[in-house]
Amino acid sequence: MQVTKKAGYGLIASLELAANIGRDPISASAIAEKYKLPVAFVGKILHQLKNAGLVSAQQGRGGGYTFSKDPSKVSLGQVLESLGESLDLVGCVDVDNCLLASVCPTKTVWRELDRKFKLLLESLSLHDIIATDHD
Repeated sequence: MQVTKKAGYGLIASLELAANIGRDPISASAIAEKYKLPVAFVGKILHQLKNAGLVSAQQGRGGGYTFSKDPSKVSLGQVLESLGESLDLVGCVDVDNCLLASVCPTKTVWRELDRKFKLLLESLSLHDIIATDHD
């Protein structure tokens, strides 16, 4: 998995909203300004997170985005998958028709690393990251 800008910005936006639960909505422009990110890109990411049911949007004056789930129940993997990001460490891990599958000396180690990586992403919640950041 190569961490794309979309994945990085999506996690930043998700953490910002998750840490803000119970407060006023936050606009895409406020998140973008705070982290010096492109406003339009943050807006598209938040829209995608909204479509996935992770955030809610409020229109009008004082509107913006709020996190709509319990951050302790939303994993990093869920956020990344909701953004359409691949969680595969290498492209051939889940591909049965890999040209090297019958002779590849690294397939076992890549599959094991891939499995452990995905377990880690699923075991870390947004709440875990927020709590770690404030320690």
